[in-house]
Amino acid sequence: MKTAISTDLISENRFHRIFFKRKKLRLYSNAIYKTPNYCRWLLVLICAVFFLTARGQHVATPNSYEGIWAGVLKNSKDSKLAVIVRISNGTATRYNYNVDNKKIEKYDFLKEMTMIAGNNLSYTWMNKGGVWSETQTHMMSYAAPDMLKCRLIRQVTNTEESKEDPGMNDEWSTYFQGFLDRFESIQELEKFMNSDD
Repeated sequence: MKTAISTDLISENRFHRIFFKRKKLRLYSNAIYKTPNYCRWLLVLICAVFFLTARGQHVATPNSYEGIWAGVLKNSKDSKLAVIVRISNGTATRYNYNVDNKKIEKYDFLKEMTMIAGNNLSYTWMNKGGVWSETQTHMMSYAAPDMLKCRLIRQVTNTEESKEDPGMNDEWSTYFQGFLDRFESIQELEKFMNSDD
């Protein structure tokens, strides 16, 4: 059988808890005020430095993406794809290394689009010719100064009939990922690509 607790006891206990909390706070505040001024100011200075320097690691600005970015991406079958992207004034452009003349050359595409939001940059190009059309989307994350994490999706569609799916166009896609390193100029990257190291 439950017994009812008197409301006087409950309120009395509540009064004692509030009283002791206030007394503890008063003792704590008295202890702080009795410490020398330089200790208080030192504590304030340490807290201010901590809060002013606390920020996210590697926060990108639009200028963080400026430059030539190059690297080798891999897919799930360990196929490799060399990627060279130039970003200037918030606009990305894809380049290629020509092995014959040992020069880096700009690709020409039908459509290109770049979007930047915080630490993410998205660059897509589209092209077509004859019976095929292709789209490549590069999703890049600002991983660290001078390094981007890149995920690339490549999709190709042919206007001929698919062997696996009769009555539908033939299409395929693949996914690559890896890191791109920053170079200051095309000439610096060409020098790096043509070195024997």
